[in-house]
Amino acid sequence: MEFLGLLFALAAGVWGIYLAHRVSLQLLALVVLIVGTVFGPVFFAINGPIQFSIDRILWFVMLGLFALRSLRDRTRPIELNRMDWLIVAFVGWLLLSMVISDAPQAGPEPLARWIFYALLPMGMYIVARFARLSRFELRVVQRSFIGLGIYLGLTALAEKAELKSLVFPRFIIDPEYIEFLGRGRGPLLNPTGNGFLLSIGIAAMLLAFQHRSRFARLGYGIAMLAAAGGVFATLTRSVWIAAIAAVSLTQFNRISRGIRIWAVVTSLVLAGGLAIGFGDQILNLKRDKNLSASAAADSIALRPMLAVIAWEMFKERPLTGVGYGHYFAFNQQYAKATEWEMPLRTATSYHQHNVLLSYLVDTGLIGAGLWIIMAIGWGMKAWQISRSSSACPEAQNIGLLMIATLSSYLLNGMFQDVSIIPMLNMYLFYFAGLTVAVDSVDGRLPERNYADRRRAVVDRRAAGAMEMKTVSSR
Repeated sequence: MEFLGLLFALAAGVWGIYLAHRVSLQLLALVVLIVGTVFGPVFFAINGPIQFSIDRILWFVMLGLFALRSLRDRTRPIELNRMDWLIVAFVGWLLLSMVISDAPQAGPEPLARWIFYALLPMGMYIVARFARLSRFELRVVQRSFIGLGIYLGLTALAEKAELKSLVFPRFIIDPEYIEFLGRGRGPLLNPTGNGFLLSIGIAAMLLAFQHRSRFARLGYGIAMLAAAGGVFATLTRSVWIAAIAAVSLTQFNRISRGIRIWAVVTSLVLAGGLAIGFGDQILNLKRDKNLSASAAADSIALRPMLAVIAWEMFKERPLTGVGYGHYFAFNQQYAKATEWEMPLRTATSYHQHNVLLSYLVDTGLIGAGLWIIMAIGWGMKAWQISRSSSACPEAQNIGLLMIATLSSYLLNGMFQDVSIIPMLNMYLFYFAGLTVAVDSVDGRLPERNYADRRRAVVDRRAAGAMEMKTVSSR
């Protein structure tokens, strides 16, 4: 085994040297996201003080290559703007609030949460923001999300129909992971996370649909139907709302003002009609395979109780919060409040069901304020790029995909703490990095990046010339 391990290490080293000069960091970041989604820790993991999976190993490779190229390419220094400093301040504050917390039982969980849901996403942002970027790579990003959306949509439909032979990887339908079983939970094993990615995929398909031939449009139309079926198969109300909003917002600036008004009014009327006519059926919708319809309806009653607990905790520590990741170390003592006629203790075993309340309770007004400013800044930059006349079409599409990503994240976040769903922060920060990178050059990008390849060729020629000179001197 030691000999095989040595051979593997040598082969990996050789390929690493080869790829270090040729691989696109932007596309490597995309690989990290897709591998982390489909082949994450549930598929394969090395357990220890910190759990390592394939995507996390690739993340370290990606950051290592980025650092190597940044040191080598002195002609392109990294210059931070306000959005960059803002994300550094946010992630830094999460760490500081975790460290200064006076939680009675800290344990390793807060640190692991910070690493996986803050530090790793910031690494994705850094690479997407500062690595070389071209129109070709942006097209690959869009097509990759189209492919991911088709895969997730068909898989969710197969899950819902219990067509087990069509579901891959197999752990998706493994009854050992019982939570959300029977819904389109996908490889993230979470219907909200699955719906979040499907919303981005549908938006990418719709953008491609508008610029293709009639035959290609037929294919994209079928793909959108498959992804929309996957959204329905999640059986998650927030996912349905978020998917509709994400698709609508990506098309908002491409239709006339009159049609926009009619579309908004029609949507409000339809939503009101559905709420009046089918409100009870929607609230009592049976979703999980092992969860009754009444139990599903009872879960809605948790939200006001969680909001009350959050309010009580916020009143005592409004500025700094209880500390990032320390919610469960404090929430039980605040569930004893007697002025509320609610069984608050029944909600103490659940995470907050709102991402803003989660940040507010854990990190106070400082952390929640930084997060809100970041979200507003990302949204404004995405909107500006999508409407910029100087930006290339690929850059405009990235702005629109960021709008879809951010809207889906926020709308789902109104009903769940999406910041702790695996991979969601990774995708959000990745698109944020691309958006800020595109905005920093006003959407003007080269067709392809040949800089790294040219440097590798020059280095090889220089090395060969030096070798010839040495031989001739002999």
